Formats: sequence, C-alpha cells, structure tokens
Amino acid sequence: MLSKIFSKPVNRANTVVCCFVALTVIFSCYLLYYGAVFYGVNEKGDSLKESIAKKEERAATIEGSITDSNGDVITYAEEPGVSAKCMHKSYGQLVGFNNAVYGKYGLRGKYEDYLMKGDKTHHGATIRLTTVNRIQNLAYEEIKGKQGCVVVLENATGRILALATSYPGVEMDVNNLSSNWNEMNSSENDGFLIQNWRKALAPGSTMKPVTATLIYDEGLADTVYNDTGTEKIGSHAFRNAGHAINGKIKLDKAIVKSCNTYFAHMSNEMGAFKLQQRAEDFCIGSDLELDFCHLHSEHNLMTSSAEEAAAAGFGQGRLLLTPVNIAMIGEAIANGGELKKPYIIDSISSSEKTLYQGKTEVLGTACSKESAAYVSNAMKQAAISYGVEKKLGIHAKTGTAQVDSAYRASFVSFNDKYTVCIVENNTQKAGKSLAGSAVRIFRELSKLSK
Repeated sequence: MLSKIFSKPVNRANTVVCCFVALTVIFSCYLLYYGAVFYGVNEKGDSLKESIAKKEERAATIEGSITDSNGDVITYAEEPGVSAKCMHKSYGQLVGFNNAVYGKYGLRGKYEDYLMKGDKTHHGATIRLTTVNRIQNLAYEEIKGKQGCVVVLENATGRILALATSYPGVEMDVNNLSSNWNEMNSSENDGFLIQNWRKALAPGSTMKPVTATLIYDEGLADTVYNDTGTEKIGSHAFRNAGHAINGKIKLDKAIVKSCNTYFAHMSNEMGAFKLQQRAEDFCIGSDLELDFCHLHSEHNLMTSSAEEAAAAGFGQGRLLLTPVNIAMIGEAIANGGELKKPYIIDSISSSEKTLYQGKTEVLGTACSKESAAYVSNAMKQAAISYGVEKKLGIHAKTGTAQVDSAYRASFVSFNDKYTVCIVENNTQKAGKSLAGSAVRIFRELSKLSK
C-alpha cells in the first residue's frame, strides 16, 4: 500500500510538504518556549535573552564615570566594553569593580545598570558622589596600612564626605586586580578584603555618649557616684582603664574621665529595657539599608545577663557596632538629637537628564535636645583633655574595646559642621592615638567653606 502511495509523485510531494510543515511548527514552538522569542513564555528563556542583550549593550557602551561632589573624576572609561580606570586608590574598596573575570564589587557592581546602560551616544550614566576627593584621599592616608576605617559626615545633611578603608600589607588596586588578588583573598583577610565600614565589633567607650543621653533624660545627671575603682554587678567586677579611681563624680566628669564603673553602675540602675530603647533610638540593633551597602549592628540587651547589659552601657558586652553606626552617634548629638541617614550618592544623570537624586532623610529623634547639649559640652571638655586644640571647636570621645587578644580603637568627633569617626581594628593602641588624625582631617574640612 505504502509503496503505491510513494510511487506517485504527487503523493511524495504532499508527504514532504506535510513533514516540512510539521517540523516548522515544532521548531517554532521550540523557539517560542525555549528561545524566548516572546517575553513571558519561559522564564529561563527570558533571562537568557536579557543576559545576552545586556552583554551586547555593555560591549557597545562606554562605562559611565563616577565623580566627587565637585565633579572631579574618580573613575572614567574611554572605550566601549573596557573597564573604567580609577584615579584614586583611596576609593578602591568603595567604587570596587565590575569585571568579567573577578565579578562585581562596590558601587560599580551595585549600580551596574546605570553605569553600563548606554544613552544615544553610547555612554553610561554619570554617578556623582557626595564625597570630596581631597578629604577622601587624606582620610585614606590617615588609615593606610592599618585595618581601619574613616567616616566623615556633614551634620546638617547626612552627606558622606569621605569613606575610606584599609588593610595592612595589601592595597586594592581595581585597575590591576590580578596583581594582588591572592593577597586580598587570603585567610588573614577573612577570605576577602571586607569593607571595614561594614565590620560590626564592640565600640568601646564611643557608646558612652548614647548611655549618657539616657542618664540625662532620666533625670540622673546630678546623681553623685563614688568611684572606688571597682563596680561589682552579679559575679563580675568592672574596673576603669589603668585601674583609675575617680572618687565622687557626676555624669559630666564621668564622660570626660571615661569612667567604666560609673556607666556600668548607672546602666544597671536604669535596666536593660531602657538601654535597649535608647540604643534603638540611635538605630543600634537595626538593619540599615544605605545607598552604598547594608549595615547590621547588634545590641542583644533583652537576652543579656545583668553583667552583659551593664557592660553594654560602656560599649562592651554583646554590643556590636560598625564605624558608620559610631559616626551616627556623633552626628546625632551634634544635631541636637536629630539622627540623619548617611548617604553617598548625590545624583545619577545621563544626557543631561537626572535619573536619581540623593536627599537628606531624618531617621528620627535619638535623644532630647537638652541631653544632646549636655553630652556635647562634656565631649568638648573631653576633647580638650585629649590635647585637641580649642580653636577647631572639636567635641570628641575615644573608645578602646577588647576584641579577642587585641583592641578596637575608636575616635568619634564633631564640630558645628562635620563629624569625623576613625576606627582601627586589631591594634594594641588606645582610641586616643587617633586624635591627631582627626585633627588633620578637621583642618582640611575647615578649608571647604573658604
């Protein structure tokens, strides 16, 4: 039967046509489902098509520039498909990289869709930061070669004027990642160089201004405490640095002298619940989604023992803060209790069109104006005791926290315009050792308004 059918030319032609139509239908269905000819039919196909389109666009796009607040170049590219060059090593870990071999990191990874999406001239968008290059470079030089971080904030707005981080023995050269990639990924650096502004550790005595605002707002500032050099709470005996004995003191002197026993005693008197509320007023223990990273800090006060809660009152215990959190403490007190959200993206624009505009955001009221003024004045006296010159108008608090076998040294300071926070991890130095760096940064900041 089949031989008769195929023996006729007409039948053979019809069969071939039917087979061709069937194969065409099958292939078309394949393209529709797996090839993502139309969006919405298959997610994997859609994703593949978008990925291919993005690669093609990137290959044809000149990566957008990143500039500081004055429009001075930080990164720039001249050719399509070629990674932008970073002009300042001080920005290495902040701007990061977007590399086919090494992946994505920092602002260039986070804002890839802006930097690599070409306009009519095939240029990516320009990202203007709130930073000032000469402040950023100075901040980096002050911390370079140490495991540390510098955060500089503008009090009135929350704008970040500098955000620098460093590690000893290795520098992130984003223009030549292969030169030190192995060092950056070494076990000594926890697997990869972490941006130190995201590292949450015990803050030490830089937490005392937070506790001090609560003591004032509870009406306990004039309470006289007799410091004998030891304060026993539960089974733990708290002592002052250097085994100091301060005698009869009130809150203002306790801040200047950085009296651990006073703050442990008063924290225990007020209780963990009130300490927790005040910590949360300063956004401590809250996850903060900032425009340059996600920050996590901890207090764990309600699950702490009495000893741990008392220790948290002066920056130890189970309290963990990032350098940005510490800087926010200074900024809030400088602002009379008003806590502003730090931000670093000033604007994103393409072909004269603004795609994104950064703005000041108030996170809340951390403490009363009266307590902020009281603590601010005490921090001014503390700065003088550290040897900081009066004419710069600096208010400051040091912190030296025990972390394993080393210390975390911190120095948070502010004047009427700016907050400068310097943190050095894994050191044998005290927080006071960072005062000189802060002064040099404030001197450079004073030139901005001239």
